[in-house]
Amino acid sequence: MSVRGRERGSASVEITLAAPLAIFLLLLIVQYAMWAHATHIAQAAANTGVQAARVHGGSQQAGQADTQMVLDQMAGTVLTGTSVTVDVSGAEATVTVTGHAMAVIPGLAVPVHASVTAPRELIPGTP
Repeated sequence: MSVRGRERGSASVEITLAAPLAIFLLLLIVQYAMWAHATHIAQAAANTGVQAARVHGGSQQAGQADTQMVLDQMAGTVLTGTSVTVDVSGAEATVTVTGHAMAVIPGLAVPVHASVTAPRELIPGTP
């Protein structure tokens, strides 16, 4: 029997084994892109919120409202289960956004976290 005769059908077996692995790797790349996009959305929302909270006369409520507004406009289904925390204390304001990136791979919940801290604009002699 020749060498070619013993290898008949081996290409089918190789494709059967390699195709699911290639598809899984492709899905991992797309999942990473979704996570990166969701992280950028969370970062943009936190940055907008901290700008509203840090200005003179700004408040936790203003930071919360602006952050939520950006999330409502941008997140869609890419960033889900969001939670916003605003802390305005002393000389700093901090906004933290957490959530989950859209799952491309079923059952995979990829967490997203973005936090921005900035100094508050204080006028001397005011609290």
